[in-house]
Amino acid sequence: MLKPLLVAVCLSLVSVPSYADDAKFDPGVAAPKVAKDYYKGAEQVVVHISMDGDDKTYLTALANVNNYIKALDAAEQKTDAVIVMNGDGLKLLTSAKAEEMENDAKLPKMITDLKEKGVKFLVCYNTLLARKIKFADLYDAKPEDIVPSGVAEVGRLQAQNYRLLKP
Repeated sequence: MLKPLLVAVCLSLVSVPSYADDAKFDPGVAAPKVAKDYYKGAEQVVVHISMDGDDKTYLTALANVNNYIKALDAAEQKTDAVIVMNGDGLKLLTSAKAEEMENDAKLPKMITDLKEKGVKFLVCYNTLLARKIKFADLYDAKPEDIVPSGVAEVGRLQAQNYRLLKP
């Protein structure tokens, strides 16, 4: 019980808008080594994004997902990560869509990078209806990414032993 809580607390303290900077900084201490089974039971994670935010807020949340994957990769564990967006959280994809043609757009790049690592991004249909958001206004969304209810999807995934992280 303490390990998942400790992981969640540690991840919430990390704010890395650009994970390319990681390798350039020396904090003065070696990276901790963990046993291969250290994260056993934490392989499945659902990240619930329902908050309003700017790019920095969303980049930090996505960096936390990336750090989660890196931590489990280092322990030779495969991560099954799902990001569920509802309410104000859909701004993550609408902002990325609005920025996708900019040369230095970080949000679309980070979403694409995470998708390439197998992270699923799920969108609440109820929010699309209630907020009158067009599917075409969502960055890189596919019809299979739409779920009937974001909060119900989070509950369904928790019932399947996914660990909930709330940035």
